[in-house]
Order: sequence, then structure tokens, then C-alpha cells
Amino acid sequence: MVAGVVHGKLREISLFQDLPEAALIELAKHARLMEVPAGEVLFDQDDPGDAFYLIDEGQAHIMRKYDNGEEVCLKTLGPFDVVGELSMVVGQPRTGSVVTASDCTLIALERDAFMEVIDRVPGAALSVMQQLGLRLYHMNLQVREHAIGNAAARVASIILLLAGDKAGEVPGVQRINRMGRAAGMDGDALDRMLREWVRQGIIDYDGRLLVVKNVDALREIAG
Repeated sequence: MVAGVVHGKLREISLFQDLPEAALIELAKHARLMEVPAGEVLFDQDDPGDAFYLIDEGQAHIMRKYDNGEEVCLKTLGPFDVVGELSMVVGQPRTGSVVTASDCTLIALERDAFMEVIDRVPGAALSVMQQLGLRLYHMNLQVREHAIGNAAARVASIILLLAGDKAGEVPGVQRINRMGRAAGMDGDALDRMLREWVRQGIIDYDGRLLVVKNVDALREIAG
């Protein structure tokens, strides 16, 4: 694969999309082509972040091992997907393992070569930093949205528990006041959530008394 083809593929990587042209040309010169058979471990969890890989052909699984011995496939990657670029850029250990699910053609770039080019080409380091900042910003938004979703699941589970998992009045005003603390929410946020569920016809709620109207909807929210 000639450097010009690699250069075009590197441009498709979000982390590199605003890199100066000179930096991409230099990075392409350092990239190498790898043919990896199915079932090979590209790198293990906690290995050094010493390179990143662009999948040109084939598929690979991202695996995460937990302290209890469980191993979970977090994602399956295919052509044009990139793996290992963040740990490479920040020089941190791998957060998961990558195993090829089929015969793969990969484009690899070593961290030493990447850092040398980024240091040498004007504007390259700033471009990478900006892209990393954008990625962290969007990840932060996703974490917040996920936290809100979890809070809704916790509140729905608490209501189902108090209501005996059926439609009807939730007994005990004091329990409703405790609900926010049990779900890890402040009172205003809980009140807004409950009133939104009133609007959707899931519950009746007047600030004190709560009545479950649609138990199936609550079960769905609770997961």
C-alpha cells in the first residue's frame, strides 16, 4: 500500500481530520501494513499504548476483562474503524483487549513516530489537542445523559417497590420525600421528573400523594 493511499485513509480518522497536510504526509511515511489472521490478540488489556490501528479490511472485537473474571465484548469494529488511538496519544495502558474476529488488514502507526511528527510539524500538536478536547466534551455530555437515565430507572424502581409492583396508590407521604435521597437526586430534579411522568399519564402526583397509573411504563423505565 503506497504512502499516498495511507495518507488518504489517515485523513478519515476523526483525531487527525484537522491535521496540517504536512503532518499527514509524514505520518503516512511511518505507517505500516499488517496482515493479521482471525483469532489473534492485537493487544491485551493493560498493555502499553504504543501504537494505533486502522482497520482496512476485516473485523475485530474490543474485549474488557473484569476483576471477577468476566470478559465482555464491548464492541465489534470493521473497516474504517480505529482502535487504540487514545491510549497511544496520552501514553496510557490499554483499557481493553482487541481480538481479530476475521482475517484483517490493518494500518499501524507507532507512538514514537507519531510523537516525533507531531512535535516537528507546526500546528499539529494543537490540532490533536483540539480534537481530543472535542471528544472529551462529547463524552462528558454522554455521561451526563446516561446519569439522568439511570436516575429515572432508580426512581421508577423505587416507586414499583413501594407500590408493590402494581398500579395504585404509593403509601406513605414520608416515603415520597425520601425518594430523592434513595435515588441520589435533589428534590427539585425529582419533582420535575415526577411531573413529566404525570404529563405522560404514567402516574398521578400532587406534590404529596403519588398514584401509579401505568405500571408497564414504569417497568420499562426501570429496565
